[in-house]
Amino acid sequence: MSFRNILISYGIKPDHIHLINIAMVDDDSTKDVNESKWSHNGNDTSLARIVRSCSAVWFTGGDQLRTMKTLLSSDGKKTPVLDAVWQVYRSGGVVGGTSAGAAIMSEAMIGGGNSLGALAHGVITDYHGDDFPEGDGVLMTNGLGFFPLGIVDQHFNTRARVGRLIVALMKEKPRFKTGFGVDENTALIYIGSRNMVKVAGAGGVTMINTTDATLSYVQKLPAIENLTVNYLEDGDSYDATTGIITPTGDKKPTRGHEYYDVRNPGQAGILSGYSNSFRDLITVNLMDNKGTDTIHNVSFYDQHAGFLVTFSKTPLSAGFYVDRPTDGDRYTVTNIRMDITPVQVSVIPLK
Repeated sequence: MSFRNILISYGIKPDHIHLINIAMVDDDSTKDVNESKWSHNGNDTSLARIVRSCSAVWFTGGDQLRTMKTLLSSDGKKTPVLDAVWQVYRSGGVVGGTSAGAAIMSEAMIGGGNSLGALAHGVITDYHGDDFPEGDGVLMTNGLGFFPLGIVDQHFNTRARVGRLIVALMKEKPRFKTGFGVDENTALIYIGSRNMVKVAGAGGVTMINTTDATLSYVQKLPAIENLTVNYLEDGDSYDATTGIITPTGDKKPTRGHEYYDVRNPGQAGILSGYSNSFRDLITVNLMDNKGTDTIHNVSFYDQHAGFLVTFSKTPLSAGFYVDRPTDGDRYTVTNIRMDITPVQVSVIPLK
């Protein structure tokens, strides 16, 4: 109901909104409804008929594994409701989702896991439970396939998911070579008729390309070299046919006009007064900084080992920047190199 009220606040007429009740488990916050009784509603032909009458379908958040289980039959075939969603899509309607509802959009779907777990333990494809342990690897399964350009991940910057997306991509290569990490309060908009992506919202979309990337192993840990990273924010676009990224017209190039000049940008840590996110590393610390062409960042997965992540400017790298009165600093970054190297770490007190 809360999502319905949000739509109404944006001017959508209440009688144009239909809630399709499909779920697997009971929600403790709703005392008068047992949502677990909705687990077979994907087979409800009356709900499918309602979906077919719509011009847009929106998937809310939750658990993408459970969403898939409610929309596919035990033999993997589409339920009537999912088939109706596809009819909306093929007729030119809009299909989208948030959080788990975004994860299901790609054909190859990330079902769970975190970045360090993915790098340390790799891809898992045979897990059959509902709650995948975050540190056990990255769980890969099938999504719905509405978004054809690559793998989608979400809550990207806030939950530091770049590592798990890269591991997933290296597993799926060459079937899928590009991953799209969508930040909080941000939309990746795919316009199928133009094969184009646009970005809207408060955060950004990170594009990871593995076309020229290589994978080797050192003591059973992955060394991934020559990844290409692009980063788009509100108003930027990506033409998937030509590969061209177009920043918004108000952004100016950063190369040759860098605002910062810091030779050793500070790294994030519990005692650091300078907080670094993935976005900060590739924008403020690298592309808008004339003091260095390379940024290094170490993440530990146990007391003595971790992964060194290196971002580097290349001759093709470009950055664009604007300071907007309404939403502050906005960046676009294209064609920077990223490498991930397993490392052993020794901490020795000074004497």
